[in-house]
Amino acid sequence: MKDEKYKREEDRKFRRISIRFGLETPEFRGMGIQISSRGLFIPTNNPIFVKGSRLKIEIQCPKGCFLVGAIVRHAKKVLPHMVPVDRPGMGVEFIDPPQELLDFLISL
Repeated sequence: MKDEKYKREEDRKFRRISIRFGLETPEFRGMGIQISSRGLFIPTNNPIFVKGSRLKIEIQCPKGCFLVGAIVRHAKKVLPHMVPVDRPGMGVEFIDPPQELLDFLISL
């Protein structure tokens, strides 16, 4: 049984959205999955940025394109033969996302 203090405040939605991400500019294309209004998971083995890195993430949604800052909360590379059993990537937390983006993420 999980300790209650580690329980997430909000359930993640298992959806896919197209994103671009990078350190200074969103130069890499990817997918955002396991989405909440607080952040998302970016499945990738390369590029992967270390915990604490600040990213710029561009999210396309029906009301336009949003650029939001994020911080990498966890990151994991996985050997190619282990990908079927372990997911490589980065969990990121948004920094001050605009309300319109939050509304979109909640509506997914």
